[in-house]
Amino acid sequence: MELYAPLLRKKTAIRVKIESPKGTKATTDQYLFVSNLQTDSAADFIERPGVGLYRGHAAKGVIGARKGECSFDCELRGTGSGGCEAGLAILLQACGLIATSAVIYNMHSTHTADKTISIDVFEDGLCKNLIGCSGTWTLEGNAGGRAVFKFKFQGIWNAPTDVDLPSATPSVLLPLMFQGGTFTLATEAIKIDKFSLDIGADVQPREDVTAAGGIAYFMTPDVLPMLSIDPEADLVDGHDFHGLWLAGTEVAVSMVITNATDKLTITIPALQYREIKEGERTGKLIYDITGQCNHSSGNDGVTLTFAAA
Repeated sequence: MELYAPLLRKKTAIRVKIESPKGTKATTDQYLFVSNLQTDSAADFIERPGVGLYRGHAAKGVIGARKGECSFDCELRGTGSGGCEAGLAILLQACGLIATSAVIYNMHSTHTADKTISIDVFEDGLCKNLIGCSGTWTLEGNAGGRAVFKFKFQGIWNAPTDVDLPSATPSVLLPLMFQGGTFTLATEAIKIDKFSLDIGADVQPREDVTAAGGIAYFMTPDVLPMLSIDPEADLVDGHDFHGLWLAGTEVAVSMVITNATDKLTITIPALQYREIKEGERTGKLIYDITGQCNHSSGNDGVTLTFAAA
């Protein structure tokens, strides 16, 4: 009998949906346009050593809490008319942010406002699904290139099933680019090549002995955002990087990423430099800087605002 294998990597689709209540499987219906998709079980294998008559494994092991992981890259995209692309909006809300409007996503400190999502991954006839998922992301890119989110979700792993590959209409939305926008530190226009904003969501299971897999859902008990940039070095009289670092002085950051139709404004009101390392870029002296995104007033450490370009 001929087996169905091999399955083709290219023939893959992913769908997501916000759950209600958390940890309850939702019927996914929002397709994502992603790359570098990886979906795996992360459950522990528990050995059962004990006495016996023979050397070797005397007893079968068991599977621990049913954890799973799903990671992928996702372009930063709008709606073509000033909003946040529908799939991206779902992902951001499952990573420690709240949608205070249809176009504004910022940090918050209320667990009841956290969202969990169900994820279905279809791999040429095989369906993997995770429920109760929460995640974290890094938004990164270089001058002239695409702005790309790198997402990593954790959820409750279910046994894969055979499901026909669903039909999906490919998205025609174009990504936002690191070109033609603006970047300021303390209101000063400073040139950078690299931009990397790590939202720093701490994803942890909410354990539950009554749940089938030992986990009710995954949650984000804390969110600790960090920004990494590589500005050109300057004199003290220009932008005093080291002086600001020594004094612990916070600086405001504004980054606008755009394309022909949409733009995203990232607002960080109180960036504190944590590390400054000397570097070089095409013969120019630069600094590799890492800073933490502090709150200035309430939950305003990082705010994402979508608008028409």
